[in-house]
Amino acid sequence: MDHHFPPNPADQYYNYQPRNYMETPMPDVGQISSIIMDLGIPACVIFASFWFIRFQSIEARKERENFWAKDEEHDNKLLEMVQKSSDVHLQVKIAIEQMTQAIKDSAQWKR
Repeated sequence: MDHHFPPNPADQYYNYQPRNYMETPMPDVGQISSIIMDLGIPACVIFASFWFIRFQSIEARKERENFWAKDEEHDNKLLEMVQKSSDVHLQVKIAIEQMTQAIKDSAQWKR
């Protein structure tokens, strides 16, 4: 019997490695200088600026999504706490009403 199983698709989530932005190989200096000479310094600066703005926008979007997910989780926990607190207040109210009724009944017996 062959014990070969196909890979589990969820393995990618358990083998998560932090992303290293410096992993991509940098072009050598000759290529960079030829690009600058062909396009000109202002064009290269504009291109680098647009790339940086795009990079910042993508990272900001990820941060916002993480923040909203955490915020929703905290809101759910807060709502649960409020509901539990309301239940406790209702139980205390019922207990006070029962005690008040018991005191009234005991006062009638003494008369």
